[in-house]
Amino acid sequence: MEAILHAYCGLYCGACPVLQQTLAGEGEQRCLGCKSELNAGYCAVCALKACAVEKGVAFCGECGELHGCALMAKFAADTTWLNQRGVLLNLETIQRGGLTCWLEEQAGRWRCPGCGRPYTWWDETCPQCGLPVMSCRAEMQANEGE
Repeated sequence: MEAILHAYCGLYCGACPVLQQTLAGEGEQRCLGCKSELNAGYCAVCALKACAVEKGVAFCGECGELHGCALMAKFAADTTWLNQRGVLLNLETIQRGGLTCWLEEQAGRWRCPGCGRPYTWWDETCPQCGLPVMSCRAEMQANEGE
């Protein structure tokens, strides 16, 4: 089974620690992305995923109700899970430039500029070489400063 690195909500699953552990054959939980047949934790019971599947959309950005969706508003504004803060921008980027382009951008965004190893949303330093990397927290703080 192959990993699917894009989620209905606009998250890049390639930066998920559970998915990265699964691909490395590590960890107790197993997940290959929310659109795969192997989900763990929140992804297995996500209401956004269930809604998108029910409506037959590939992404929440294709839903005509997105901008009035209380479920998405709560998800995107969650202060506990900062990786969710950029999902609306991600959905716009996917619609504007296409999925392939966005996936390429995200694959580069979540790779260490020094050694090229993928890192997770929460990593402050590369787990391979120790070089400082931009976590989702650092990215959010940088965007707030603009």
